[in-house]
Amino acid sequence: MVDAVPFILAFAGLALVVPGWLGRAGRLPRNHFAGVRTPSTMRSDAAFRLANKVAGLPTLAAGVVALAGAVTAWFVPTQEGALAVVLVATAGMLALVVGGAVMGVRAVSRAAAGQEAEPPTR
Repeated sequence: MVDAVPFILAFAGLALVVPGWLGRAGRLPRNHFAGVRTPSTMRSDAAFRLANKVAGLPTLAAGVVALAGAVTAWFVPTQEGALAVVLVATAGMLALVVGGAVMGVRAVSRAAAGQEAEPPTR
């Protein structure tokens, strides 16, 4: 069972990299499966696009953290060490995803209130 955990983490990483990349590029269409999906972000295509553009970079980073954790876990010689790596990578991945979602929802709220809501440029 423990041997499968890095594969699950790698799959989660890939599942985050794609919507993170598309969201950052402004190309993630409004859907019910991927992206920041709250009542405020699902109200319009523009709100969904803005939220996911803001959340795109943290989501992409979360996917990279998950993939790096999975690869690292495969090279750790003990199962306990591999499990520790997976737990740390999972915590980092979740923190980045939740943080990105909060940032996206706040951007939509600011845009609805008429404030500047554009994400910072590179």
